[in-house]
Amino acid sequence: MKKYIFYTIILLFVFINSVFSQQNKRVIKEIIVENNKIVSEQLIVSNVKSSVGLDYSSVVLSDDIKRLYALGLFNDVKADVEDIEEGSVRVIFTITEKPVLEKMIFKGNRKIKTKKLLSKIGVKTKEIFNQFKLKEGIEELKKFYYEKGYALAVIDYEIKEKDSKVEVIIDINENKRIRIRKIIFNGNNTYSDKQLLKLIKTRKKTLFVSGFYKEEVCADDKERLIAFYQTQGFADVAVKTIVDYDQERTKMFVSFEIQEGKQYYTGQVLINGNTIVDDAELESNFEMKKAAIYRREQMQRDLTEIQNYYFDRGYMASSVKADTILNAQTGYIDVTYDVVEGTVAYVNKVNITGNIRTKDVVIRREMRLCPGDRYNGEKMRRSSQRLYNLGYFEEVAFNTPEKPTILPDKYDLDVFVNESKTGEFSFGAGYSSIDKFIGFVDLTQRNFDLFNFPTFTGGGQKLRMHMEFGADKKDYELGFIEPWCLGYPLSVGGNIYNRTKDWDEYDERRIGGNVFVGKEVGEYWQSKLTYKYEGVRISELSDQASSDIRLEEGKNYISSLTNEIIYDTRNNIYNATTGVYDLLSCEVGGGILGGDKDFVKYYTKNSKYFPVTKKSVFEIKFRGGFVDSYADTEYIPIYEKFYVGGANTIRGYKEREVGPRGENGDYVGGRMMFVFNAEYIYIIIKNLKWAFFYDIGNVWQKPSDFNWDSLKLKASIGSGVRVKTPLGPIRLDYGYALNPKKGDSRGRFHFSMSHEF
Repeated sequence: MKKYIFYTIILLFVFINSVFSQQNKRVIKEIIVENNKIVSEQLIVSNVKSSVGLDYSSVVLSDDIKRLYALGLFNDVKADVEDIEEGSVRVIFTITEKPVLEKMIFKGNRKIKTKKLLSKIGVKTKEIFNQFKLKEGIEELKKFYYEKGYALAVIDYEIKEKDSKVEVIIDINENKRIRIRKIIFNGNNTYSDKQLLKLIKTRKKTLFVSGFYKEEVCADDKERLIAFYQTQGFADVAVKTIVDYDQERTKMFVSFEIQEGKQYYTGQVLINGNTIVDDAELESNFEMKKAAIYRREQMQRDLTEIQNYYFDRGYMASSVKADTILNAQTGYIDVTYDVVEGTVAYVNKVNITGNIRTKDVVIRREMRLCPGDRYNGEKMRRSSQRLYNLGYFEEVAFNTPEKPTILPDKYDLDVFVNESKTGEFSFGAGYSSIDKFIGFVDLTQRNFDLFNFPTFTGGGQKLRMHMEFGADKKDYELGFIEPWCLGYPLSVGGNIYNRTKDWDEYDERRIGGNVFVGKEVGEYWQSKLTYKYEGVRISELSDQASSDIRLEEGKNYISSLTNEIIYDTRNNIYNATTGVYDLLSCEVGGGILGGDKDFVKYYTKNSKYFPVTKKSVFEIKFRGGFVDSYADTEYIPIYEKFYVGGANTIRGYKEREVGPRGENGDYVGGRMMFVFNAEYIYIIIKNLKWAFFYDIGNVWQKPSDFNWDSLKLKASIGSGVRVKTPLGPIRLDYGYALNPKKGDSRGRFHFSMSHEF
């Protein structure tokens, strides 16, 4: 009974308190800001939590006052509450603003203009004065003067306040500009001053070097010296920087005080904890070797190598660390790699984020790791390559959470992508050494979706509409590619085109189209079958046109089927640094396919990429071809022959002007072709590359000409630049012909601009 009475009293108390609270509950109906002259009411209201329509709270209002003080704009903040009507209140904030910075005066700055100093100080007039920001600005000015060589500059300031207005006077004593006159190394017993000077970026004054002292550069130089010594086995090295001046304080001397310490060597290199692989297999890729100089960065790379070995085999929870100990007997440093293998991990879910336009299915179909698969590092790298090769993403990142899901051997795989621009509408004009002056209009969408109205993006299809017109060329083209037809890894597509080219001796016009179907065969192989039908008209022959050209005057129709086999292991199809690209094709024209010309054309293209440094790559490329006629066709038409010379084959020679000539001296192409290119490419900055190349090759009229005595190979060397622009890649090369015809110039510029699809 007592317990019942107790619970009844508690419930009654809660009920009365609730009713009382409801009766005293008040809602904010209006917020007013008073006495603000510079700071806007909007800024003040946006920085408080009390808001119209919310319940009034004295605790929240007290916090609001603190928040406004924290802005650093007010000397005083008050808040009053007035009852408007039953159940509603008005909140009034009355503020006293800090003084306004009315004027800022610089004195003594003779070498650096006031306008420049104002941009550096970061404090503006006609705004609320903040003394803390002024102090920060003064420090920025001192740093700026220091970087300009005025290391002895003295900057002081004075604040004058009157009638809520502030005037700041900044007094500058610039003193003389100081340059580094000498760089000194002390304690470097193993390496000469000359060797160490090459490692640092601080430089003394010379005819071509300013020699200004920069503290942050000098600090980086100190770290560079330490890193260098540590790579040479000096694990205990210490470096101190000392800056000194001459008696007149007009010259600066920078000293690097080095304590080299002992040079260590590697002793025993051991592995513990490895059960699924023996020591020999792991050690085969180690950089650290017994009795070699002890280098920490080699140890770090060995750790990474071991970790990658286990990750590649699905041991996602594995870990490895290195322990080092100085062997008192040998004086060498013994290294032990301790491995915790863990268990094999499997993919639970693949989570995709960052794709705003691109559909999930477009990304998932490029993944080589699927839910339920055993984790595999090689498959993860290949998945990343395939996503990059789509051309839709600036960044692709994979992440595996450190902890598994509720199942101990299941880990989610998180895929993050950062989408790039895939649609382009461009127009402009330019000059090409092949096509002379040209204008173009190009509409391309590399991530097209025919059925996604109204954006038509995200499906992974490709659409291009292109028009190009110039003095010697007109080109109109419409192309479409569906890489996954009806959800199967089968690419289909086609092009229709109208192309006109005015050569020196004749005009050539092609109108037609093609359709193709392609399929990946394995991870790196592709097969593609293309049917082409086009009409070719040869007209406007000059009086000097040879008989080979005159044979083709008029209009003919070409009906052909081409089979291509491609092997592609490039790490990035847009900017390859490793891998190979091999293409072998066979085109059959005429016969049962119809058309006016019967021929068979074989063509091969083979490229291999060798990484030289992080910023450079060496590429070798071989191209070869052979075309022959059959049935009723006696001669190969000029528009199906091979041509060599110019920007895309052998630079240094005119376009198409390597190979057989007609009876009047015009170039008529050949039935056999060989071209070899070797090119070294170095990245200067992003989107700008420098290239050095060697080209060699020729074209032959008939197979019997392809022998050692009749090769007559034409070669060239040269250099150029590659620039990536919004309108497409631009290439400017200068080729020097090594085997020019008599009377031809040896050097020639080649300028070209392409549009990627």
